[in-house]
Amino acid sequence: RRQGGRKDNPQAQQALATLHGRRCEALYGLGAYDAAARDARNALECERSSSRNSPGDRPYSTSGRSPSGASLHPDRGAALRCRALCLLGNSLLRAGRADGVRDAFENSRRAAEKTLEDANDVAESERNSSIGHRRAVSSLRDSMRDAAEGISTLAQYDALKAKLDSGDCKKDYLGVLDGALEIAPASVELNVAKVKYFVGRRRWFAVANHCERIAAGAASWDGVFGGDLADFDPFPGIPLVQDMDPRFFADDSDETPSHLRKLGPKATRDAAFRMPKELLPYYLRALRLEERYKEAVMVGTALVEFDSRARANGNDNFAENRRFTREWDKVDRTIKVKEEGDSLFRDAFYDRAVKLYGECLDIDKGDADGGGSSILRQASSWRVACANANEAGGKLHAVLHSNRAACFSSMGQYDEAIRESSHAIEIHSMYTRAILRRARCHAKVGQVEKARADFNRYVILVEGARDHPYPPPNQGSPCYFDMPADVSEEQLAAVKREMNDLGIKPIETRPRQRSARSNSAATGRSNKWWDNLLCCKKKNAMSQVVTSPSYRRAGNNGAGSGGSGGQHPAQAKRKVSFSSNRQDPDPSTAAIPPPRSAFPPDPPHGGSGGPALIKSRPPFDHPLDASSAIDAGVDYYAMLGLARSASDSDIKQAYHRLAKKYHPDRNDSTEAQARFHEIN
Repeated sequence: RRQGGRKDNPQAQQALATLHGRRCEALYGLGAYDAAARDARNALECERSSSRNSPGDRPYSTSGRSPSGASLHPDRGAALRCRALCLLGNSLLRAGRADGVRDAFENSRRAAEKTLEDANDVAESERNSSIGHRRAVSSLRDSMRDAAEGISTLAQYDALKAKLDSGDCKKDYLGVLDGALEIAPASVELNVAKVKYFVGRRRWFAVANHCERIAAGAASWDGVFGGDLADFDPFPGIPLVQDMDPRFFADDSDETPSHLRKLGPKATRDAAFRMPKELLPYYLRALRLEERYKEAVMVGTALVEFDSRARANGNDNFAENRRFTREWDKVDRTIKVKEEGDSLFRDAFYDRAVKLYGECLDIDKGDADGGGSSILRQASSWRVACANANEAGGKLHAVLHSNRAACFSSMGQYDEAIRESSHAIEIHSMYTRAILRRARCHAKVGQVEKARADFNRYVILVEGARDHPYPPPNQGSPCYFDMPADVSEEQLAAVKREMNDLGIKPIETRPRQRSARSNSAATGRSNKWWDNLLCCKKKNAMSQVVTSPSYRRAGNNGAGSGGSGGQHPAQAKRKVSFSSNRQDPDPSTAAIPPPRSAFPPDPPHGGSGGPALIKSRPPFDHPLDASSAIDAGVDYYAMLGLARSASDSDIKQAYHRLAKKYHPDRNDSTEAQARFHEIN
């Protein structure tokens, strides 16, 4: 600019060529490949203008000689041109644009070879005495090597892309796709394909992780696209980064593997503005299905507000489209329905809670993409276990099936609880809480062998995870919560004692082997161990589902005392049980810490006929029939320290207060245990 920037001024053009070349290298290092390719082209154009206006120059040498007499300069002329051509080819390739890549590499290689031949004409004394000449020669040789590697990499990319386009890699689709993404990490087409691959396999944690990785890489671009680079800003007008660390996934100091990391709520708000728009609906759905509700609300709110301002200013929407609007509506419905179901669960209204959990499951039912039908269904359709696991998958639906299993178990409907637990395990094959609940329900109905299988599966998973706490990327269960590594030694010991009490001998696993092998060998053992556990996921969980006695013919038994004797639910006598322990939903939704065992025993069975759905508690002084579980000779008001005029709210508050006071985790005396049992 100081020299006017005129094309007939060789010094100005040479300075611009050098500046564009240096900025191209910086942009390439940041991952801004489109802008880097533009600067590489500008550097080449300025270098050509400089050479045309410098009479007497050879085609591949610099304009003029240095004071030492050398004909090559590392930052001008042929060295700059060859380096810019390599950067152009690599930038296009990293962005997933193969057109023009081979020409750039071939031109760089030919130019470097010709210039090195011309450099042999320089006197040997001059070559040896000039540091700039030696640096230029080294730069040219580097360009030749980079060009050869680039041509080879381009051939690999073309082969991988051809496999993806032809569909000949179904068995190793992810491996081929990862290979192509390693070469072209900025390709929007490939990144969308990988996210859709995860969506098709219901790996929603991986969907969110991949989207957040892309956004973290783009976070380092803040403030870069100014001036003449404004046209290359992929996200114009977005707010600056406030809370996201661009190196969050590259930080090696965190022992958690990068494929298991997730951004915090405020950081996700920054991430939502820095990923391709095609990924936003998938990202919002992944946050919801992974029960990251706070993050989903912050992301959706920020995008809606940004688009409202954009429309007011006459600009295009950033995120709002039909798919995004539908996902945003699902976030609101899911939070409302599930929170209401959790509230009813905590208040022991299990019949109403199981209905709401079923309605929440239905939000994502009926749509091939993972959502679609109305939540307005008749309550009667949710009073039995679902026929199949929710096809949308994800933590949300595993938890919903598990919570429905807890409701059925609390109502004494153990066969229905087994079915729902199996659905939860089908979604999350290492869901320790669901595995243990299903084992206990099997024991309740007298299916000892199936109970033994589930108990031992739990023990094998937990003890094996002591040495290998983290699964390899994209292997094993698609969900990462309630994992075997999260179970403490006290919880494992409590389960083994429970197995002994049931007459089930815990399986003996091999003792841990401590060796001095290298980290690579340890990693290999870890992957092999997790590969062996994949059989837990490959086995069809429905093979362990027990058909409810409600649907069996009379006399076609096979269940223990937990069945309903072959009667239809409508024919079974309605009972009200006050002996049910209060259970909390899964830890992801519970606000209080888990009890000592983390898996409180299911309530005792209420009778051979099986209790029906539990309604709101009636006053204690109402007449009772002979089949009621209430002892008419006991003053339940006095037991809770209440007058007989106490309201339902007073009864609940008194029960909660005394249950906390005499809970075994807070008071381990014999009197407290008896009092706690009496209260329940």
